Amino acid sequence: MSSQSVEFVPLDARARWIKGLLLVTLALAVVGIASGLLQVELLSRAAHGGITDAEMAANDSRQQLIGQLQLLVLLASALAFLIWFHRAHKNLPALGGRELKYSPRWAVGGFFVPFLNLVRPVQVMREVWHGSDPAGTERDASPAGPGIRNQLGTPPLVNLWWGILILSSLVGNAIFRMGVTENPTLDQLQMMSALLVLSDVIDIPSALVAFSLITRITNWQTERQKRMLWPGAPVPGPQPIPVG
Repeated sequence: MSSQSVEFVPLDARARWIKGLLLVTLALAVVGIASGLLQVELLSRAAHGGITDAEMAANDSRQQLIGQLQLLVLLASALAFLIWFHRAHKNLPALGGRELKYSPRWAVGGFFVPFLNLVRPVQVMREVWHGSDPAGTERDASPAGPGIRNQLGTPPLVNLWWGILILSSLVGNAIFRMGVTENPTLDQLQMMSALLVLSDVIDIPSALVAFSLITRITNWQTERQKRMLWPGAPVPGPQPIPVG
């Protein structure tokens, strides 16, 4: 693997951006659920007696606006996360990380390589987690440290983060396929509306888990850097992770 910069750059500013966008995602998810349920009810009435053109137009305008806002926030969140993730991995050598299995480029590129994107991002996140944990400072400094670190399992929070992202992607793909169907039937519209609500529901735990993960790693890297500067400083115990 190519050499990496050993300069440590705090993640706090990058973390604030992504966490702010995650809070907006939460708010839009709640709005999206309410709007989606209204659409489900509207389509149910259409199946049993009809609705007015004005009701359908108002529903379509509302759903389109919410969808556009969610798309913009999604793109901004994805960009902010990749910037944070890249820097988080790039900091690892400065935090005592040796013999890393991946490079910072995989923190970004791993999301875009077909098939590999099913496993590489969570592998890189696992390396970032163990390389950021202040409790592992002395372990990684030992001769056997890198080998021990590379054999550690994936933490539950990382597994949860990745599992929710995979589920969200599957639901999103199903919605996309239905959305490009020409002349969809009423049943198909009802199914797509239900999936849209499900997607918004999934966005809530997805944002909360990502918020917790980003907060923990950001704080850990700050604490670990202090350990590198002052080796005798105590490592703080687990702290509650704010989610809102």
